[in-house]
Amino acid sequence: MKIVVTGATGFVGRRLSETLKQAGCQVVALTRDAESAASRAPALDSACAWDPLSEAAPAEAFDGADAVVHLAGETVVGRWTQAKRDAIRDSRVIGTRNLVNGLRDLPAKPPMLVAASAVGFYGDRGDEELDETSASGGDFLAEVCRAWEAESSKAREFGMQVAQVRIGVVLAQGGGALDAMLTPFRLGAGGPLGSGRQWWSWIHRDDLCDLVLHLIQRGESGVYNGTAPHPLRQKEFARVLGRVLRRPSFMPAPAFALKVVLGGFASELLSSKKVLPAATQASGFSYRFADLEPALRAALGR
Repeated sequence: MKIVVTGATGFVGRRLSETLKQAGCQVVALTRDAESAASRAPALDSACAWDPLSEAAPAEAFDGADAVVHLAGETVVGRWTQAKRDAIRDSRVIGTRNLVNGLRDLPAKPPMLVAASAVGFYGDRGDEELDETSASGGDFLAEVCRAWEAESSKAREFGMQVAQVRIGVVLAQGGGALDAMLTPFRLGAGGPLGSGRQWWSWIHRDDLCDLVLHLIQRGESGVYNGTAPHPLRQKEFARVLGRVLRRPSFMPAPAFALKVVLGGFASELLSSKKVLPAATQASGFSYRFADLEPALRAALGR
């Protein structure tokens, strides 16, 4: 199979390219910097240049493609200035719109689009159990996710299968929330974020990549939560991480301090999403890492 991937040089995309290659796929990246793509993601077979904010995706990239995986988007990690918020929204909504517009114009379209979304879709929901049928929330990321999914859903209008994956906290070294948590733990100052009572829904990066391949191979359509089946409260997450690192995990980071340092992003770290992957499991997907401790040990080489 030939698979076209946006975001192929990013934190998830690099590993996904390897997963697809190991499965015998030809992997083509759509990326702003096609010349350096191979050095950033060695598993790629080729790359096509594309600026997702300014142009429709180039037709030549999709010649003979069996599926498209759309991962590209500005990282949500970091202080949410207005410019950062604009980049988070525009990279997802406008980028997806331009991708779908490029696909719409093709005389022969790939059969399938796997499009990233996020568990931010659900908003801050306390102890409520959430699955793929649950309503969206009302905060900034929920609004972004609704608009993001609305754009990828338009590919259904011209006959493509569309699988949307609402991704949780992705665990692996080299990026994401886990990397941001490691420094205070290694300095002996790790612990819960805020009260620690908020639910965190997570997934090991290898499971996320396996899920994308699983959806492609089965030709699935619909919404799938890209999370492990056992979410944890954040204080328990911190406790398990401390045990894996053999470092203390009792120094909480006060909510007010997080808000001073991180602005709006702190609200995302402190919000509660108890997300269950009901549709994902119903599709027959099997996890390598259903529980947090083995996932962290694998991610950290422990």
